[in-house]
Amino acid sequence: MQLVLATCLLLFAATFGPSAAQRITTIQLDGVQYFISRMNPYSPELNYFLAYQYCRSLGLQLASFETKEKADSITTYLTNAGYNKYDFWTSGNNLGTDMYLWMSTGLPFNATFNYMRRVAMDPPSQHADDSIDPLDVPQGSTAPQRTARHGTEHVMTNGCVALKAPTFHWEPQHCGEIKDFICEQTRCYYYNYGSIPVSSAQG
Repeated sequence: MQLVLATCLLLFAATFGPSAAQRITTIQLDGVQYFISRMNPYSPELNYFLAYQYCRSLGLQLASFETKEKADSITTYLTNAGYNKYDFWTSGNNLGTDMYLWMSTGLPFNATFNYMRRVAMDPPSQHADDSIDPLDVPQGSTAPQRTARHGTEHVMTNGCVALKAPTFHWEPQHCGEIKDFICEQTRCYYYNYGSIPVSSAQG
């Protein structure tokens, strides 16, 4: 009985320890719990990878925005809270592939809506008819790709997706840039795994 009680206390400490020690503040939007680094005075601005690690140390993960409702909800909150002077890392990236994925969920960007910043291809002066506006094209594809990319610097340069102030559109940024970040409550998934009992001596 004492062993069971001690185990429960250790699990409780492991679950709530970091939050209690750092006294973090979270918000709840549409049933999702968020940690916004800008709200917490002791949270540093970090590069993409350290932001991901920081979220995991709190038992959370970098936020993913798989639905339009979820994306609109966080954008509205950040704007109304006065955080539209700051950029925030999300879990979105295209590291190692041409396809943008939410790293925390493994899901591709939803093709039914796209908040990726749109940029002009050419200045108007290069067009024969100046009345024609430059073409708007997404700065990064959300269409599925099966080709892995090689080379580290190109991947790092535009590999990680941030909510870019002041409008909080999605924009690929250099993964090494220092920014605020948004974590969200870790999802629990249950899979029907077929476990095979083995011993460490088996190869």
